[in-house]
Amino acid sequence: MRTLSIRLGVGFFLAVVLAFPWMLAAGPAAAEAPGGASLSQQPAAPPAEEKKEEAPTTCGPLLTDTTIPIEKDHASLQVLGALSIYTANFTPNWRTVSTKGNFYNFNMPVKFTYGPAKDLETYIVAPFLVSWNNDVDRGATGPNGERAASYAGLGDITTVAKYLLLPEGDTRPAVSLVGGVGWPSGHASHLNPQFLGVDAIGTGSFSFTTGFNLFKWVKPFLLYSNIWLNSPVNLFKLSGSDFPQAVRNRENVTFNLAAEYPLNKQWILLLEMYSTWNWENPGTESLGFQCPITVLGFLPGIEYVATEKWSFCAGSGFDTIGKFGSRYITPAVTVTYNF
Repeated sequence: MRTLSIRLGVGFFLAVVLAFPWMLAAGPAAAEAPGGASLSQQPAAPPAEEKKEEAPTTCGPLLTDTTIPIEKDHASLQVLGALSIYTANFTPNWRTVSTKGNFYNFNMPVKFTYGPAKDLETYIVAPFLVSWNNDVDRGATGPNGERAASYAGLGDITTVAKYLLLPEGDTRPAVSLVGGVGWPSGHASHLNPQFLGVDAIGTGSFSFTTGFNLFKWVKPFLLYSNIWLNSPVNLFKLSGSDFPQAVRNRENVTFNLAAEYPLNKQWILLLEMYSTWNWENPGTESLGFQCPITVLGFLPGIEYVATEKWSFCAGSGFDTIGKFGSRYITPAVTVTYNF
């Protein structure tokens, strides 16, 4: 009996030793089974998502169109005042000559922007113009010897739609598609000789615009670009015809560049390069107030973002080189209110 007891004890001891590792392995598995969580090992928290740094808020360039559309169901109102002072006339060979008089133009476009859908922006620009001159000495003055004149009125209204094609990436700029129409609402025909040409405050044509806007934040600079093709079409009664006919006029390309440098959250430095490149297509005619103008200039400025709703910008454009047309110095200031 004693021998049997010893054998049973040794067998029980061996059974416990062999089963002990299995019991240790089965314990955690049972604890993680459905119906309860392990108290010794809590689930790991998901890593916090890193928030992407956003470009600072600015007023936006004075002349160069922005790329990112306004948010859906949001709106803004912008009023700009610009005084153009004629300093010389450009010749066909890129030289300058005297204007033979003092000529001025005050332009106050009012721009209303609205976002009807995501990534889509529409805006309308209605310019109010005042033109005047004095001491005109061009050989041929007004019918009664006038050497000074002034005229005011509404210029050509422009409607534009802008759609974001590509959002900004790590290396890729944001790209938006632009399409617009300029309407011949300004006075451009049946000009009165006594106004010495200052009553021509419109182009007298429908101007169809298509192009692209680009934007890239290369910290700390905000960079913009516009590449637009403008195709004007005049409506005039040609000789030998009793009905107005559409006449294709000279096309031109608008190429603008702009860079903003934020000094802090409120003050931003601005530098723009603006240009219009014009050429004559086969079969086109120069009608109305259209002329083959090519000009390139620069505009330094400064912006001030007062609040989320109010922002201001001031600068001055300096026409640098050109062909045909006039050379201007144009100080300007704008105020924008976001609804």
